[in-house]
Amino acid sequence: MAMIKKLELPVCQLGEGPLWHKETSEYVFTDILTGELFACKPDGLVRSLLKCNYLTGAFLFDEAGDLLILTEKGVFHCPYGGTEAEFKLMYQIPMASDERFNDAICDPKGRVLAGTKTDRNVDGKLWVLEVGKQPRVLLDNLKITNGMGFAEEGKIFYHTDSGKHTIFRYSYDAETGNISDQTVFVTLTDDNGAVPDGMTVDAEGNVWTALWGGNCVRQYAPDGQLMKEVALPANQTSSIIFGGEKLDSALVPSAAVGREAGEDGGIWLIDPGCIGVEEFRAII
Repeated sequence: MAMIKKLELPVCQLGEGPLWHKETSEYVFTDILTGELFACKPDGLVRSLLKCNYLTGAFLFDEAGDLLILTEKGVFHCPYGGTEAEFKLMYQIPMASDERFNDAICDPKGRVLAGTKTDRNVDGKLWVLEVGKQPRVLLDNLKITNGMGFAEEGKIFYHTDSGKHTIFRYSYDAETGNISDQTVFVTLTDDNGAVPDGMTVDAEGNVWTALWGGNCVRQYAPDGQLMKEVALPANQTSSIIFGGEKLDSALVPSAAVGREAGEDGGIWLIDPGCIGVEEFRAII
């Protein structure tokens, strides 16, 4: 049984997108709907890091450890520990009135891969943001673009479409930022409506995914076989990331939106029984 510790903070409406900030030894996660970022020490001490007036659909770190904030009004750079007054617009992409960002990741060359979703759960896109180039669409016609991860030093790319209950696997060309050879990695068909949400990849190349509607996170081997399931008190677990000095702990957020009772909206630290790898950083 993995050790589980709940953080002490008000419930998150849509806790999401955690990352490990090695410069300050903190986990960072967002409450998308309130526009707030929180920072958490491995001992569970939580503080508010940033509050803005946008939907913080995702965030990333640049090479210096500063923030890239992905909102429905644009992609902004902000110093770590800064405020909305210090936002600098970096990228603008066209969005429908009911569209926002939903998860993002950096590739080995520092490109940003950023998904968008609509309230209708149709017409989602996966964008590539790259220095000196116009934003371009890598995938379209997505239902609910969600968690992503890289394996084999960036040669394998995973992308989740929660609306299709599926994590897809691709070959990835880091020189061009292009994908090919789409295959189905995991599709959930008999989990009482649970869908894969946010995800990450451990040091052995195993995929960890949070099951929205499933009260758990799961570890899948590179061949798609289920290896481990860690049960959590929240039904709407939304993502997972490794952290700590040795990358041997993990943080799992959840969401209270649409739920009237229970522990949804809580944030947990767990002992996954393995180690992670450092996420790539954005070059902007």
